Amino acid sequence: MSGLLWGLAIVSTAVALYAVGRAIKLRAEVERLKREQYYTGNQLKRLPDEIRQAVEPLRVQVAAMASGASVSKELILNGQLYHDVSAAEAQRLVEDQRGRTPDTVVILDVRTPKEYAIKRVSGAKLVPFEELETRYKTEIPDDAEKVFVYCASGERSRLACDFLSRRGYTNLYYMRDGLHGWRGPTEGEGKVTLVQIERRSSPDAAQAARAGS
Repeated sequence: MSGLLWGLAIVSTAVALYAVGRAIKLRAEVERLKREQYYTGNQLKRLPDEIRQAVEPLRVQVAAMASGASVSKELILNGQLYHDVSAAEAQRLVEDQRGRTPDTVVILDVRTPKEYAIKRVSGAKLVPFEELETRYKTEIPDDAEKVFVYCASGERSRLACDFLSRRGYTNLYYMRDGLHGWRGPTEGEGKVTLVQIERRSSPDAAQAARAGS
């Protein structure tokens, strides 16, 4: 009799352990389904924004074409509002364009006047990013064949291209690595030292600085 009871106890324990294991697995499966449902719900909520972002370049391009502007096939197929090029690619395109029709090329520097004075791409036009909204209509021709936009490292010029592309400019070339990546001709005063500043502001101060050194 005791052997039978032990057998029943072992079987009962095994069944209980199996039931607990199944319950744990079912609970994990329910939690997984809840997570998937939450993720799917969030994805569906974001879907209209993602569609709008994907369609936005095309909407801007159609509006530009309706106004008589020309939009390149490359931009339309890639869903881009402006060309994305390295400094080396920009240099090649600038040299090629200047060799044929120099008046149709604009190189736009969107840095500060101080940065521009120290070093700039040869022939670049300064329109600081902070002043772009009030100056772009009068200083950046929208009929230029190519407008190359650069800053120091690429961030301000990217924002400038985004701004200009939404105002009808379809000929923009964003120089993603900025002046840091440019190996072509440059202009400017070079690095300004303390002694140079003193010489410009006060000859006596510069002489004193040299004597002190």
